[in-house]
Amino acid sequence: MNDTQKLLAIQQELEQIGERLGAIFTIDHPQFNDVFEDIGAAGYYIEEAGSRLNAAIKTVKDDGETEDESTN
Repeated sequence: MNDTQKLLAIQQELEQIGERLGAIFTIDHPQFNDVFEDIGAAGYYIEEAGSRLNAAIKTVKDDGETEDESTN
């Protein structure tokens, strides 16, 4: 697995975490109002991390990474 594939896997995991958070604390959850700000902030930072990963993936791809070049 090369670096691009590893980054894509992490990005997918972040998306899944965001979806799971949203599924737990739906608007009809009894504690929705209590956790709204914190869950919203977590969602924001998860999305921001995904955007940063997109930038890293683009950089790695633009540098022409091949599987042989990845040492991890």
